[in-house]
Amino acid sequence: MSELRKIFKQRELSELLTGAVRIAGPGVFAKVTDADGDSLALGGQAPASSQNGFLKRPLKGKDGIVGYLVLGLSAGENVSGETNQRLGDLAELLHGVFTKALKNNRVKRALANETLEQYRELAVTQRSIFRFTASMQVNEVARALLEEAHSANRHVHAGCVCLMSKSDAPSACVDSFGFSGEEADLMVNSRVSKDIVKRGVGEVLNDLGTDPRWRDDIKGLRGLMCIPLVSSGKVHGALFLAVREGGEPFASAHLKKTNTLATVAGIAISNAIHFEQIQNILTALMQTMSTAIDARDHLTAGHSHRVAHLALGLMRVASEDQTLLPEMEFSADQLREIYYAGLLHDVGKIGVREEVLTKATRLPLAHMELLRLRLALWGQLNDKPWLPMSDRLSAINESYDLDDEDEALINALCGMKVVMGGQEVVILDESEKDRLLTPRGNLTPDEWEEIKRHPEESYRILKTIPFTSFFPQLLTMVRQHHERLDGSGYPDQARARDIVPQSRILAIVDIYDSLRRDRHYKKALSQKKALHILREEAAQGKLDKRLVEVFCANVQDIEPLASDECGSYFDTVFVH
Repeated sequence: MSELRKIFKQRELSELLTGAVRIAGPGVFAKVTDADGDSLALGGQAPASSQNGFLKRPLKGKDGIVGYLVLGLSAGENVSGETNQRLGDLAELLHGVFTKALKNNRVKRALANETLEQYRELAVTQRSIFRFTASMQVNEVARALLEEAHSANRHVHAGCVCLMSKSDAPSACVDSFGFSGEEADLMVNSRVSKDIVKRGVGEVLNDLGTDPRWRDDIKGLRGLMCIPLVSSGKVHGALFLAVREGGEPFASAHLKKTNTLATVAGIAISNAIHFEQIQNILTALMQTMSTAIDARDHLTAGHSHRVAHLALGLMRVASEDQTLLPEMEFSADQLREIYYAGLLHDVGKIGVREEVLTKATRLPLAHMELLRLRLALWGQLNDKPWLPMSDRLSAINESYDLDDEDEALINALCGMKVVMGGQEVVILDESEKDRLLTPRGNLTPDEWEEIKRHPEESYRILKTIPFTSFFPQLLTMVRQHHERLDGSGYPDQARARDIVPQSRILAIVDIYDSLRRDRHYKKALSQKKALHILREEAAQGKLDKRLVEVFCANVQDIEPLASDECGSYFDTVFVH
């Protein structure tokens, strides 16, 4: 469409020309044509054919002539000095009007384009801020930057993002497109790239071949845009965008847009780096805390670390399983969260007395020596064999379960007495009898209640730490890791509907690790037997059947993750 038509409607043009020729006097006409000479509007009556006295003035727009102003005399009018003067004056007046209108239109269009460009830049900035701050992982921020930069520079053929190494030299690219792996490394470590990054100011090179710093490191590249990623005066990395031979060169607008993205990304990457540093410190502190708790008992040493890695392994497998567990999909933050919960799940045992926590027998060995002396005295005074009973009593003291014969012997001993110096001394008093008659394990009911308080104690200790914003389920997992789906667990007797999937995972691996390791009251079980017990617990409605089956099906891959020989599985997932 003609630029004149964009400025004036045909009716407005006609009214303007008609009013002008009326002022100029009778016999004058004026018309406006487009650049090809086609009439756009007419004022007055133009003759059918050309004649002397015509004036034709070009009307210039932004890109050259956009039309013509034509003035002359109507048919039958005579040319004279006076008429020529009238035509000249009218031509000057109208030409000035159209020239000013065209100029104002160019200014208005420029302002509109600038406003539109600023709006687009603002929209890109807002979108990029949302994307860059959506994750606190450095690699994910770098990937988002590369995608946004490519979207804003569609003509580029390749790009990559690098982060600085500890020695302040560019490291290998963390993400790229259009480059091979070798090309990306060459781009990052080229002389021109290092120079731009060192100075910390973005640069565009549309003719790489003429730059003395470029040594044709990558064949076929024509242009390069390199923008350092800076925050608080520190260079954290750089963005590289490249155009191959035959491609469109970079314009100043490209650099402006990309600089905006790089500025936002630099801040986001700086925040992500600081967050990762805090995470590393937090992880180290949690690992140290769990080690200190486990170290109170040599038989539980490493338990929290193993549970953390087993839980992380099971959660990853569960998240990937689309057959048994199609609805379970866990994020990277949730994977990190369950690892931390595994490390901290037994921190409440810090409040359990050491004699309870490390209790290996129903009665202390020193106490058993006293019972042995009583039996020996009884045997000597009554000329009765006492050693078999003493040996059997020692075996009972160290056993996990009691049978009917064991209970009968304990009850019999409780009724036996020996007289010394006129005083009766019982072989076994009521308190000793109750402790020896503990049906399973070696803890008395009161001691067992003390142990059972540790999930609640862990929750109480950890709730003072502000985990909620980053790990909303961590405290729940710690509190629920001994809950059972049928309500038989502790401390809250929670039932299935209230137990989150993460807690169910933690419960399974906590039981499994305990079964697979020596304890004071039992020997370690084989993998086969431990899995059988998990399946029994699931069949009884205590553990999540589907998660147990996924664990059993993948145990050969999951269990090695908790071994010392494999190093830190957490580091494999989140660092490497």
